[in-house]
Parts: sequence; structure tokens; C-alpha cells
Amino acid sequence: MKTALLEDLGQDLAMMARLVQSQLSGATTAFFRRDPSLAGKVIEKDDQVDNLLTFIEEQCFERIAGEPAGSPRSRRLRGVFRVALNLEKLGDYAVNVAEQAVHVARLPSRFPPFDLAGPTRVALAALDEVIDAFTEVSAEKAKHACRCEVELDRQYRTALQETFRRLAMPGPDPAFLVTHLFVAKFLERIGDSILNIGETALFILTGERLKLHQYLHLEEMVGPVTSDSGAADPVHLRQIWGGISGARVGRLSLTEGRALIWKEGAERKIEAEVREMAEWNRLIPGLVPEVKARHQRDGRESFLGQFLDGVLLRDVYLTRPREERLHVTRRVLQTLKDVWLATARDGRPPVDYVRQIRERLPDLYALHPELETLRRSETRVFGIAHRSFRQLLEQVGGLEDRLAPPVSVRIHGDFNTNNVVYDARHDRVHFIDVHRSGSGDYVQDVGVYMVSNIRNPLQEPGLTAEMGHLNRLMHDFAEEFARLIGDEHFETRLTLARARSFITSARLSTDREFARSIFLQGVRLLESTARAAA
Repeated sequence: MKTALLEDLGQDLAMMARLVQSQLSGATTAFFRRDPSLAGKVIEKDDQVDNLLTFIEEQCFERIAGEPAGSPRSRRLRGVFRVALNLEKLGDYAVNVAEQAVHVARLPSRFPPFDLAGPTRVALAALDEVIDAFTEVSAEKAKHACRCEVELDRQYRTALQETFRRLAMPGPDPAFLVTHLFVAKFLERIGDSILNIGETALFILTGERLKLHQYLHLEEMVGPVTSDSGAADPVHLRQIWGGISGARVGRLSLTEGRALIWKEGAERKIEAEVREMAEWNRLIPGLVPEVKARHQRDGRESFLGQFLDGVLLRDVYLTRPREERLHVTRRVLQTLKDVWLATARDGRPPVDYVRQIRERLPDLYALHPELETLRRSETRVFGIAHRSFRQLLEQVGGLEDRLAPPVSVRIHGDFNTNNVVYDARHDRVHFIDVHRSGSGDYVQDVGVYMVSNIRNPLQEPGLTAEMGHLNRLMHDFAEEFARLIGDEHFETRLTLARARSFITSARLSTDREFARSIFLQGVRLLESTARAAA
């Protein structure tokens, strides 16, 4: 093992890997030979695997103390620990197989119901290769070994289907079938752990925790994009702009200071984002990143795009001087004005804030189940009746159609301050995360923006007041547009849009008291909407 990679832990990790390989080989041999004595030896040796994990864990944690999280040494030590952790899981699976060997030895001998020898060979060969991949930091070996996971999954599905088929036939032996199915399942889990070890090798290479499919997507796209320079560029990936959508967003650094943005996620969302990016750039060139390459595989999609130099609007508001906040806000408002005037079309867009609330309630209640009990039924406070939350949604939902504005415009769809980038060098605003864009009610973007400024706890009273001032600027700007287009229900609809954003934003906070506060603020705004529209 390379000492530069593993310091002096290489021998211990190698010993653990050899022991686990021996355990898996012994367990599967015991099962095929129906040998309870050999199975017992495997079970007895499991403590050795556990002891090695404990030793390596302690050594890694002692050495990582004080190391910067992104340093090469920190990555190496985290990688060593992750490999040891997965080797320990493999040791547990060896014990599981050995226990099935003891059980199958008590059953009448029969011809195996499905192939287990093939997946066993695949698993043992892949384990040998993935250990080499990690110690040699070999991307090629890691990729090849990781592909066993797909094959072992396929073999398990075949075994499961055959088990169901045989159980439906006359005179099956359920114990014999299920025992073999358990072993097939343990082999499938072995593939998962091998995949984890291979992805750890990719983590050492890239500096980011990447799934195999994400690494393959990058590999497919980076080559063609960087080939213009005449030589393959070394790349480094750093995750940025985290969110709750499930997508990965990273900055891909190339040579000579060049950089690209990389985003990977569910095919449906990424496909929508790429489509909307193209439409935005058709309307206002440069407003969103230009897509340089894209790749689809197995229900996932990713793209490489132009990297936007700048800072998130949220960071401008939280960290920059007041004069800069105001200047950037004016630039944001001018950009919105350009978009709204360029895309305004006669025709009332759908107003569906209640639907959006309802769609997000399961996630909200999963994180904060106590909120589901609030306003569950009609209540009276100081003799005044207050409808239940469900009744409020039904009432307001029935009023939405008549609140629609006379025109539709192109909206961002999720116009919070984490989805706007300001480029100071060019004094320009850019939009990101535009997969929800389309023709709609301009007030939706206004409401999302205003609530995003206050949906997180703000510790400084001066900053709270400043956010209120910025929100008034946005309100006055949108109010002027409403007068221009003859939007009679602007204020009522903005109240509803803010209610929607407050209620749904509660699912983004782990602070129970704060989540409760903004949820109830949204409910109060729903009540205001119902009164104003009645």
C-alpha cells in the first residue's frame, strides 16, 4: 500500500482487507459445502475484524484533529476510515452467510434453486480489485470494480423472481428457498459496500464525495469540453450552492484559471432546467449560464455550464455595506422590469398558491409533525371564530381564479435570494436554478423574494430593519407594475403569495420555534387573504 496515501495505517488496512477477503471466501465455501464447522470458524473470527476497525477509527480521528476539512491529508484519513467501515460491513455479511451455511446444513440436500456461485465469484473478484483501486488511487480500477454492484443487483432480482416462481409451485421447500435467497441478498449488499469503497477512491481523486454515476457523467462531459485546448486538463471539483432539491452543484476548476459549473440530479428536473436556461438566454442573452455539455444516463442527467463569477444575493444582503445592498437591489429590480416588459402577454395566468401549499405539506409535517395539530379545527379567540387550516385552504382556493392579473409574464419560479447571483465586475445580475421557470403570475416571484429575506432568523436588529427596507423597495416596484397593467388584486394576491412562502418555508428550518412562528405567520396571511377577497 502507498505510504504517501495511508501514512502508517497501510499495514493495518491491508490486514483488515485480507482478513475480510478470507472471511467471505470461507463463508461462501462453507455454504456451498454445507460445512457448519468451517462456518463456525468464520463466525468466531468476526471479533478480529471489529478490533481492526476500532484501532483504525481511533488512529484516523486522532490524526484528523486540527486538519482543515478540505486538505489532502484530511481526505486521505476520511477515506481510510470509510474503507475500514465498509470492510467491517463486509465482515458482517460474511458472518451472515456463515450463519446460513449452518442452517442449510440441517436441511435435506437439494439442487440449488438458482446460481449463487456466479455472483460469489463476481463479488470476490470485485473486492480484490476495489482494494487495489483504493490503495493505488486508480480511477479505472475503481470504476471497473464498482460495476459489480449493478451485476449483483441483477443476480439478486433473478434469484428473487425464481424464489417467487418456485414458492407458487406444488411441494416447495420454503426453508431451502429462503435460505438461498438470503445469501443472494447478502451478496447484493456486498456489492453496495464495494461500490462505497470504489467511490471513496474517487473522493480521494476529486476532493468531492461523488457517486459512481456522477463521476461517469463528469468524465463523459469534461473530455469534449476541454479538448479545445489541445490537451486534457486536470480538473478539481468543489461543491457549492447546496440546496434541498437533491441536485449536486459544483465548481469545476480547469487549468489557466478556467472554471465551469456542474450540476447533476434527477433527469426530469435537470431536463427542465436546461430547457428553461435556453429560453432565458434566448430572451435575455447571458442572464443564466450557457450550457456547454450535458449527459443523461439511467434516469440521471447533468450539465456543464459557464461559471458565473459573483456572489449570491443573499450574501450581498448579509455581509455587504448598505450602499452596495441598495445598488444591487436596484440592479435586480431593473432586471425584473426588463423581463416583465419583454415577456408580458395578455391573458390571465393560473393562480395556484393553495395547490403549491398542499403539495409541500407532507414534507413540512414530516419534519415538524406538531404543526399538523395547529389549527386542525375551528377555534375561538376572544369570541372571534377562526377557521381551521384545512377550511382556510378550501376557502382561499375557491377565490384564486378571480384574483388573477390581466397579463402573464415570464417568472423565475423560485426567486429567493439564493437563486440570484450578482457579478460586480460587470454590474450584472444572473439567475440560477431556473427549472421552475415559465409563464405565470409576477407576484409569485415578488412573494418568494420578500419571504426569503426574512425566513431565516436574523440576530442583528439593524439587519432585520434593513431587510424590511429592501422588501419595501420590492413592494413599491411591483406595485408600480401593477398600476401599469391594471392589476386590481395586486395587494390581495401578494398577501396570498407571501402566505404560501411562509408556510412552505417552515419545512426548511430545523428550529421548531422558528418554524412554528413562520408557519403561523403564513396562516394569518391566509386569513387576511380570505377577508380581503370575500
